[in-house]
Amino acid sequence: MNIVSFFAGAGGMDLGFCFAGHNVIWANDFDQAAVNTYNNNIGKYLNHEANCCDIVKLLDKSKEDINKIIPNCDVIIGGFPCQGFTIANLNRSMSDDRNFLYMQLLKGISVKQPPFFILENVKGLENIDGGRVLPMIIKDLENAGTLNSKIFPGDGPGYLVVYNVLNAYDFGVPQNRERVIILGVRNDVELGSLEKHVAEKPFSKTKPNKKLFIEPTHSDKSVIKESVLPKDKMNRMYTDWVKSINVKDYYKPSDVLFAATTLKDAIGDIPWNYEDNTTFHNHCGSKCKVKIANHIGNRATKWDHRGPTIMGRGSGTGGPLIPPHPEQHRRLSIREVARIQTFPDDFIFCGSNSECYRQIGNAVPVLLAYNVARILTEREESGLPY
Repeated sequence: MNIVSFFAGAGGMDLGFCFAGHNVIWANDFDQAAVNTYNNNIGKYLNHEANCCDIVKLLDKSKEDINKIIPNCDVIIGGFPCQGFTIANLNRSMSDDRNFLYMQLLKGISVKQPPFFILENVKGLENIDGGRVLPMIIKDLENAGTLNSKIFPGDGPGYLVVYNVLNAYDFGVPQNRERVIILGVRNDVELGSLEKHVAEKPFSKTKPNKKLFIEPTHSDKSVIKESVLPKDKMNRMYTDWVKSINVKDYYKPSDVLFAATTLKDAIGDIPWNYEDNTTFHNHCGSKCKVKIANHIGNRATKWDHRGPTIMGRGSGTGGPLIPPHPEQHRRLSIREVARIQTFPDDFIFCGSNSECYRQIGNAVPVLLAYNVARILTEREESGLPY
């Protein structure tokens, strides 16, 4: 399927969709360092470059002009900026301008009317303003392009919109990372294999659209060790994908529920001290001292446990919110947090230390994106029209 990507960042979500057999044909982000990373690691293999510009200014145009800017596509994806929604922002509210950037996604969906869309945001979106914001967003998305559309009303059929909170940890990613995943299917498109991912009843009596189901691949209750570690999966897939080899079925979900992965699995082979060498690109990072305390960015990590949520905010030096190394002698390097976010080792981040940390912390883990994208891969393989 052809993908249009809003708020692409460094490209974690896009790369996962590419691994699942899809083709990104247009991408945008306003962060120049992130766009440089994207184009150097993804764009050049897709024969196009991500646009670096303010999406609000780009789409401050008529419906007809937006239709010319954004190409026709099968899917729109986007991890719309979450700093105003995240639980790390204690002052989060809808008064934060960043929380209305989803309206740009709504413009794109209303104008292009793709058969599908998949959106991502932080878990905090589910509860902001007493739980009133997410239902508002879902209602807007259901009506996108219809007579009741908040933006660019039209004669579109509207969308079936469902969501759930998925933890990347349940899909082999070695960190605790809960995210809202929203699936939209245009109402004139047959669900086909997607039907098994849409529950008949919501998982919550108070949240009627909480009906998206994607079966986990890993669990901390399982003792069955997977033969291939996430880092090796990502390295193999990326090495072959850049050669234009179809990698979508390399590690597709099986009937086996594997044991959850740990920091030892993710970064155990990386030198404990920073080393500037070609073996581990971006193995450098924050000089902020480690001071173990019971608050974010300074809690002890352990080799045999999952990692904490890798975050996109910190000090100007990349600092206090970068978790400590399991040996507690320094903070995790850029390459180590990239490993925890399941980026391949040959995926090289551009910019200063703080810019690299921010790109990685804001990204969707590649392995989570791959597993989410596969539900559309299966739908495409069924041969049903869309």
